[in-house]
Amino acid sequence: MSLKEITADLHDMAERTPFMKAVFDGNLPIKVWEEWTYWRAMFYGAIEDKCEQGNLLDDLQGIKRTKALFQDYIGMRNGNWLPSDKCTNPVLLEYENYVKGLTPTQALAHLYVWHMGDLYGGQMIKKIIPGSHRALEFSDAKTLMTNIREKINDSMAEEANIAFDWAIRMMRDYDKDLGAVT
Repeated sequence: MSLKEITADLHDMAERTPFMKAVFDGNLPIKVWEEWTYWRAMFYGAIEDKCEQGNLLDDLQGIKRTKALFQDYIGMRNGNWLPSDKCTNPVLLEYENYVKGLTPTQALAHLYVWHMGDLYGGQMIKKIIPGSHRALEFSDAKTLMTNIREKINDSMAEEANIAFDWAIRMMRDYDKDLGAVT
């Protein structure tokens, strides 16, 4: 069984969260997307840094998204860097700290979950959510997907499922912000 098949149930659960439903229905408040973009930049940075410590990004040219996420965030805030009140979200901060404690190989399972999501679902999201989406633009997506798949294996399933658990937990933390759109 492939890593994709092993993680399919949690992947489906993540896609069915009210947060993701609001995204794909075009009902997610832009303020929530702005906050989510900021936090993605923070934990993507932790994931990418940890993977770099193990030289796991050497053949994944163009995979790093952190800088582009910050650029998207600043663009949504009309050049204003000051983080919003959601930037102290304890769940998202807890995940960033969790990632910092991983080995590079464990972090690669998180990169697989998040970055492959950008390579696939992110392509639909950038058509739905207004604004800049530098973080969802890839110069050679097909090669990146192939190279990521070559780096992963079934032994990463437990950590990839943990990444999905965190994704679900973080997105569900936004349920209260969605109110009537869920």
